[in-house]
Amino acid sequence: MIGAVDIGGTKVAVGMVDDNGKVLSRVEAPSDPHDYAGSIQWIARSLRETAHKASAEISGIGIGSTGPVEPIKGEFGEVDFLPGWRGKNPVKDLGEIFNVRVALENDGDAAALAEAGWGAGRNRRRLIYVTVGTGIGGGIILDGELYRGVDGAHPEVGHQVLDPAGPPCSCGFRGCWESLAAGPAMAAWFRDHASAVSERGDGITAKQICEWAQQGAPLAQ
Repeated sequence: MIGAVDIGGTKVAVGMVDDNGKVLSRVEAPSDPHDYAGSIQWIARSLRETAHKASAEISGIGIGSTGPVEPIKGEFGEVDFLPGWRGKNPVKDLGEIFNVRVALENDGDAAALAEAGWGAGRNRRRLIYVTVGTGIGGGIILDGELYRGVDGAHPEVGHQVLDPAGPPCSCGFRGCWESLAAGPAMAAWFRDHASAVSERGDGITAKQICEWAQQGAPLAQ
């Protein structure tokens, strides 16, 4: 049984997964962008809790995280959404707590590997996976192998500049794909345009926008 940890800009999810990729139990909580030590303790408690629920013994731990991360070193890089986690090493910390092998990947890369192993990309030689959440990320599988750039760099597809005159991005540029179409960007666009058409935009989330679009709301579409 593998302990699975999904670290995002707004939430952290922990669960137990079997060899077939089936999630047996899971919990989640809001991510704390500044308290790395407290977050690691919560992750450790949650791994024990989900293992107990699944009647499982943890044989390894896999972490998929918003990036950038350094999978070879097992460290967080200059993570935009989690400033207090930069330079920390969850592979080392969780490995010492559980005495099992721990692996860290960018969440887009981890998702691409999962799709290649168990999902829509199974038995396909090449695929590109795109994840849209607090940010935009992606992973690339070429000839059955995860694509890595120079020195293991991750292909940050969300930080391609699409509109140089677009909104500022957390990376320092303007008009990146992420700044235009990730969840917070969708909500910001909706708020800006909602006031002009007398539609309520306060507290809106990307999830609500998608639900309204499915119901036929013109602005959401």
